[in-house]
Amino acid sequence: VTPPLGLRGYVFPVAGGASYGDSYGGPRADVRSGWHHGDDLFAPLGTPVVAVADGTLRLVGWERLGGWRLWLRDARGNQFYYAHLAAYSTRALRDRRVETGEVIGFLGRTGDAFTTPPHLHFEIHPRTLLRLRYDGAVDPTSYLASWPVVRPRHVPPPALPRRFPKGRPRIEAAVVWRQLLAARRPGVAHVARRTLAHRSTPRVAFPLPFPLGQPFAPIFGSLSAETALPPGRLSHGQRAPTLLWALLALPAAVLAAAAAPALIRLVRRRQTTPEPVEDAAG
Repeated sequence: VTPPLGLRGYVFPVAGGASYGDSYGGPRADVRSGWHHGDDLFAPLGTPVVAVADGTLRLVGWERLGGWRLWLRDARGNQFYYAHLAAYSTRALRDRRVETGEVIGFLGRTGDAFTTPPHLHFEIHPRTLLRLRYDGAVDPTSYLASWPVVRPRHVPPPALPRRFPKGRPRIEAAVVWRQLLAARRPGVAHVARRTLAHRSTPRVAFPLPFPLGQPFAPIFGSLSAETALPPGRLSHGQRAPTLLWALLALPAAVLAAAAAPALIRLVRRRQTTPEPVEDAAG
């Protein structure tokens, strides 16, 4: 069933296009209904994801299966689901009203897609079938095939919400975030870090005086302390070397205080001792 959506001007949700097939209806053990409610659109991690229509964003944040996800509702009430994002656009987090073709996020592999190639899970829920709740999703393949691909002129820096997932998803989301920054131009990555510096996200439970990737490489792979901590709190993770230097400096300060009197006596003795006279014979 592919009912008309009642509007014109829809665009493909992945900027520049993506590889996809008709995977709608396929078996999915981790979904409550047991079947795939959309199509998976494969593209490089960090590819911009755009709004398919003018509309309003809702439920922008983390979900157990979808990872960083969001819903877009158009003017007719049709709803579109984007899942497994690496991050959002700053506009998507600040203003919920978006325009057709506007960048709202970046393709990733968060949620239950962490072990898969990067892709966007995309669903279409027509207004006429919303009474069926989540199972009102229709096969998006024919819609996607008819929607033009856009290439946005402006790609904003990536950003993440204030609330960050807990436990292992927290580490996985941080790994994908680091991969996103690595995939972008260095200047854009620098702007993204600076943009997130003011955001309030949970701190790490304890400071680490060493890069996480060194002692725990067999578990987490080649990660830095910046990768392992959620963005927005990278500065707190970088306090670990300061703590290590403080611990090392304390014994040195105690030894210096103990040796100070002896050094003072030695200096005074040298000052009262006459300088040796140089032999005239050379």
